Amino acid sequence: PYDVDRAGQKHITTEAEARESMELSLRWAARCKTEFARLENPNALFGIVQGGMFEPLRDASLDGLAALDLPGYAIGGLSVGEPKDDMLRLLRHTAPRLPAHKPRYLMGVGTPEDLVDGVSAGIDLFDCVMPTRNARNGHLFTRFGDLRIRNARFKQDERPIDDTCTCATCRQFSRAYLHHLDRCGEMLFGMLATTHNLHYYLQLMRGMRTALDAEAFESFVAQFHADRARGV
Repeated sequence: PYDVDRAGQKHITTEAEARESMELSLRWAARCKTEFARLENPNALFGIVQGGMFEPLRDASLDGLAALDLPGYAIGGLSVGEPKDDMLRLLRHTAPRLPAHKPRYLMGVGTPEDLVDGVSAGIDLFDCVMPTRNARNGHLFTRFGDLRIRNARFKQDERPIDDTCTCATCRQFSRAYLHHLDRCGEMLFGMLATTHNLHYYLQLMRGMRTALDAEAFESFVAQFHADRARGV
């Protein structure tokens, strides 16, 4: 996707500044579409909805992008340090307005809870470094909440990261062993932790697709939040 994300940068605080940046992004989108056609670029060019924290600007951005009839549409400029309530407000405002027959992509998001909130709002696609970055820093995701493997309480814990997980790491290695690898700075730790976190995210998305197909998404969401609140 193209992106001129001035509207998401912290130095832009007023609606007038955000409007100027949003309009710049729209002009750039039109230029990108023209250039893609000229080069016969086979990739899909997504339009990225900007507008800062202002719903009217988000609507204007989307209207301008929809007129270009692009292959897909993304929401940009969220989860960049703003309060979570603002992120959810703008997500729930913008996502349902994206063209229903085109892929809907939420950029740079996020936590497991963010993914569930996004799908609830109608999002199809996500990208985020969180599963891999957090893994390298000893932060592991489980069905029953997050686990910080560096904590001393895992030093002699022979259970897998998550008893319900079927990833290669959970099938072969204990929390105690992973704690040891992390404390020793072993490269293997990052590989095993990343394997687990990516598996968790893939299973979460697979579970949501299955629930949607079964028309049981509300029950899935309720169980997801209950499980995550239980704690490890």
